[in-house]
Amino acid sequence: MTPQEFLNIIMIIVTVIVVAALLMVLWRAVTTHNDARRAVLSDAIFLCMAALFMCYGIYDRSAVTFEVAVYAGFFGALSTAAYARIISRGRR
Repeated sequence: MTPQEFLNIIMIIVTVIVVAALLMVLWRAVTTHNDARRAVLSDAIFLCMAALFMCYGIYDRSAVTFEVAVYAGFFGALSTAAYARIISRGRR
């Protein structure tokens, strides 16, 4: 087994796990009635999508995909703060 074949097998396993996690989070987001849980679940959905994009970036072997993932990490923190402000209605 070559290192490339091993990487392909590992990336398929990782992709399946991330997709399963994404589907579970989506199911929970649809079935919950709490706004705070939906905010947390939307962050989890965002992080799952970023993980899937990173899996694609490993196959694509482009520096641009990793930069996009870094920007997604920065903006993910901003969306968490925005959701927190919405839920607390601006109170500190």
